[in-house]
Amino acid sequence: MAGTNLLVFRDNASQITGRKLGERLIDAVDKTARGNDPEPMLNALLLAGQAECAIADSGVADDAARSLTDALAMAGDLVEAREDFSGLLRKVAIGLPELVRLSRFEGFAYYALHPMDFAEAAGAESHGSSVAVIGIRSIGSVLSAMAVAALKKRGTPATRITVRPAGHPYDRYTQFTESQAHWLEQEKQRGSSFLVVDEGPGLSGSSFLSVAEALVRSGINCDRITLMGTREVDPERLCTTNAARRWKQFRWLKASSRIWEQYGGMSVLHGGAWRETLLAPGSEWPPCWPEMERVKFLAPDGRSVFKFDGLGDSGERVRERSNAIWERGFGPKTEYAGDGMTAYEFVSGTPLDRSYPSAEMLGRIAEYCAFRATEFRTDNDSGDLLDQMASFNFLQEFGAEANLAVGSLRTATPIIGDGRMQPHEWIQGSDGRVRKVDASTHGDDHFFPGPTDIAWDLAGTIVEWDLSGDAETHFVEKYRERTGDDPSARLPQFLLAYSVFRMAYCKMASAATQNRAEKARLDRAYRFYRNRIETSCGAAAISRS
Repeated sequence: MAGTNLLVFRDNASQITGRKLGERLIDAVDKTARGNDPEPMLNALLLAGQAECAIADSGVADDAARSLTDALAMAGDLVEAREDFSGLLRKVAIGLPELVRLSRFEGFAYYALHPMDFAEAAGAESHGSSVAVIGIRSIGSVLSAMAVAALKKRGTPATRITVRPAGHPYDRYTQFTESQAHWLEQEKQRGSSFLVVDEGPGLSGSSFLSVAEALVRSGINCDRITLMGTREVDPERLCTTNAARRWKQFRWLKASSRIWEQYGGMSVLHGGAWRETLLAPGSEWPPCWPEMERVKFLAPDGRSVFKFDGLGDSGERVRERSNAIWERGFGPKTEYAGDGMTAYEFVSGTPLDRSYPSAEMLGRIAEYCAFRATEFRTDNDSGDLLDQMASFNFLQEFGAEANLAVGSLRTATPIIGDGRMQPHEWIQGSDGRVRKVDASTHGDDHFFPGPTDIAWDLAGTIVEWDLSGDAETHFVEKYRERTGDDPSARLPQFLLAYSVFRMAYCKMASAATQNRAEKARLDRAYRFYRNRIETSCGAAAISRS
């Protein structure tokens, strides 16, 4: 598929010490014993799944970690099922490596997936007399535990393992370990059916296929294999070799969303639908990648927007940022609505466009950037990854090397940026007050940039508002006045990196989306960013070989 060989998704895993993870896990499990709130049990389950995944990825036997995840999955949100997990916790803590690489569960962080979705889907189906469940790591550690718990609760014997497919994202390969091969042989002899679980599939479906085909190589017939994920699948559109023929050999089961069931009666705002509801009739719609938008709904009374901000600690961090933005007067009031959903006060007014870059408006944006530069500092810097992203995408697009100085996108003061500085994300109310919406997730989701310099948002403002000359100078000066930080020397490199990312994002989104009207909007945006690179960056950006 044209446009898919580009870097727009980032590796959002983080590294912490095993001791720190153990402390976090103990604290999370300890909170499950306090009161009748099901949220702590869910948070502990997700963290246990992360620990299990980290230990398994390190190559160490993960029996204790898997048992802890299983125990929490069996307890679920039933208060009376809670038990003492202290013994398992001690075993997990002992087994943690010195350094642990924690992978964020994307479905629970971004795609409104709830662990109970897989419990309900697995429990509702007839899978035979016994079931062997295989979770695809990372998120498969939790999903497989929930599936096994649901099957056991209805009296079906079930066991599980997890695997990590390797190789190119569009051509994964799964190899079972010796112990896993022994488990497979036992389950095969028992007559078990096999259930492979993961979030997705993504663009290629190759992770699912790699596991299913590894089972076939192990002597399991296709009719005993079911794949279970979160999306409807068109095998003809999967980006891997002979995808349709391979996919159709196996049964597919889609897990329904409990969040959709809860909010399904409300007006949908995701998938680009927010534009019809929120923008003035006849206005030009900004582009979006519909399939990648977070789930959001408009309340029947029109006073709140319910948006999925994430489960567990990732969702908590998003809501902390949203509250800070509201408290400083830059955004709408928020309230946690449960199951990863946040209720945002609906901001009525006029979304701005590029014709609004008055001195006053630029001062407001500069003040907002200064606020983020101070309040949302973090530890990790993604500068090296940004270098790789910008250089690779530039080479793919222009067939030449980008003139990016080594280390020029690193920073000593990384922050969680906004990531979406487009004019339509600023709403001017009838009282003249301007507020920023959609301000808490994009700087730390599975797309670039990740933690970076505030220069990313400064560059985003300059590019998206199409600033030049005096307007750009005024904006940068207003930011410098508020912070004492002069970003002038850093901005050229970030302007290039930002434009390259947005160009690649729009090109990849256009290739991936099935919406023809959206494809046209994305193609126009792609040309805008490409033209800016060629004209504004020009010789500073391109070194012809």
